[in-house]
Amino acid sequence: MAEKGICMKKNLCSCLYVVIAFVVGFLLGMWTYASRDALTPSDMPMCDGGAHPDKYGCCPGEVYTDMADLGFNCCPEIGGDCFPPLR
Repeated sequence: MAEKGICMKKNLCSCLYVVIAFVVGFLLGMWTYASRDALTPSDMPMCDGGAHPDKYGCCPGEVYTDMADLGFNCCPEIGGDCFPPLR
């Protein structure tokens, strides 16, 4: 009879350990997910070579240019095609 009580305690302890491990894993996963989004937004566009665009949305070596009817674009300093700013 005493052996049945020990078995019940083992099952209860095992279940408790599983629940604790799940809660700790869930909390660590949520913390990792939240800190990842806060540090590096995944929707932020990047220039070639991994550089960030300037405050106008132009990459290094580009000039924010008013093109009249075409609006503002980023144009290379030394000629070439102009493109809309990265947003």
